[in-house]
Amino acid sequence: AQESDYQINKTKITDSIYLLYGPNANVLVSTGKDGTILIDSEMQLTSEKIKKVISEITDKPIKYIINTHWHPDHSEGNINFGKEGAIIIAHDLTRERLMTSQFTSFDNTTSPPLPEIGLPIITYTDSMKLFQNDDEIRIIHQENGHTDGDSIVYFTKNNVLYLGDLFSDKAYPYIDKESNGNIDDLISSLKNSTSLINDQTKIVGGHSGVANVTQFNYYVNMLTELRDKVKEMKESGKSLEDVLSENLTKKYDQIYHDNSY
Repeated sequence: AQESDYQINKTKITDSIYLLYGPNANVLVSTGKDGTILIDSEMQLTSEKIKKVISEITDKPIKYIINTHWHPDHSEGNINFGKEGAIIIAHDLTRERLMTSQFTSFDNTTSPPLPEIGLPIITYTDSMKLFQNDDEIRIIHQENGHTDGDSIVYFTKNNVLYLGDLFSDKAYPYIDKESNGNIDDLISSLKNSTSLINDQTKIVGGHSGVANVTQFNYYVNMLTELRDKVKEMKESGKSLEDVLSENLTKKYDQIYHDNSY
């Protein structure tokens, strides 16, 4: 696809936070007196269009990029933004994966390592905080859900929680087994996030819109129910074909219908 084929749109979530969305992954934008902060950087191909949309919001330079995980649709834009001086932050394991080629069986692709200019230069192990734009921004590792280097980002004052690809309001999860993702830790990661959520929290996934706590809880309950049913059938000796024939997801398919990523 050519850059001209891509359209980047924006939605205002709070007075200082915007959601940018297009054909690939979401980018969350925090604006304010300290500069512009991006959560994820999309694809390298879309960087210029993302910068153009950001210029409609603020004239402050892009100061930080926080990668929620290593997948190219969330991190490849690091290259262009890094060239312009953005400081890139991610979990230790995300940097490690960005430094080497990564194979993904989901789409049978191999992603090359990022050049040094696109690598995170600040990493963390369990959690860290940024005090920027009059907010306390909490970055917290969630282990082995979507990948082994997942970060969630919570804007405390704005009460906005960005969950990356751990959550969607329109799609079943993609669990990257080559990156040590698994369903049990995905559910645990989401349940761990509930301590940050109240009825007013705006919840954003890596490929979906702005959700509320009801949609979040419904997603967690759906995953838990399906995981438990499959486990029960497997333990009773049912084959994969038996499980598939039960069409366990039928009652959820109208909600989680989007398989575009």
